[in-house]
Amino acid sequence: MKKEISVNSDDGLEGNEQYGEDFSPEPLSLEALFHMYGIERSHADNVARNALELFDILDSIHGLDPEMRKFVEIAALVHDTGVATDFENHHKAGRAILRLHPPAELPERLWPVVAWTTFLHKKKIGKNKLSKLRGKSFGKMPDDLQDLTLKAAALIRLADALDYSRMESRLGKVTLDKKIVKFEIGGHGAAIDAERMNQKGDLWHLLYDTRLEFRPV
Repeated sequence: MKKEISVNSDDGLEGNEQYGEDFSPEPLSLEALFHMYGIERSHADNVARNALELFDILDSIHGLDPEMRKFVEIAALVHDTGVATDFENHHKAGRAILRLHPPAELPERLWPVVAWTTFLHKKKIGKNKLSKLRGKSFGKMPDDLQDLTLKAAALIRLADALDYSRMESRLGKVTLDKKIVKFEIGGHGAAIDAERMNQKGDLWHLLYDTRLEFRPV
């Protein structure tokens, strides 16, 4: 049975306050999460595919261990878990759901990471937002998990943007020009999705010196 999910007006989930001191997450399989929370499977699959392609193309830059490739795929699959619960605030709803029901396919250590990655996929991100994030429960995670969260979220934001039009846009030719990686985007929605990717590259550009540019072909 699906439990009632509460989404705070701020971006809380500080410790166990929302669920009580005896709160213990109840992991669910990916299939159960898809079924219970009405996740749009075609979009989730596209975002996961895009995230894996970006992970591989940018592997010499993003600094994530190869074993984190599977984590990025799972985080991409569940990034929109909160859409059916609260469309407008689905990044918060998704985080609350995944705090309660983390994917069973992930090790327990990564459960809070997938919740925060989901929270970070939607809104604009700047230096001030990252600074405020450190003052919340996010900042209480070990440094390596904070680092993983931000790097994975940077990739998933771009992967999500590539499917913004829902027209099956794909990554095309990739060229490296000094400290700039240039991507060509193909497909009927390429103009829409390339523009969206340039917007959603904000977190990447806070984390890395190498710039990413996207243009439709």
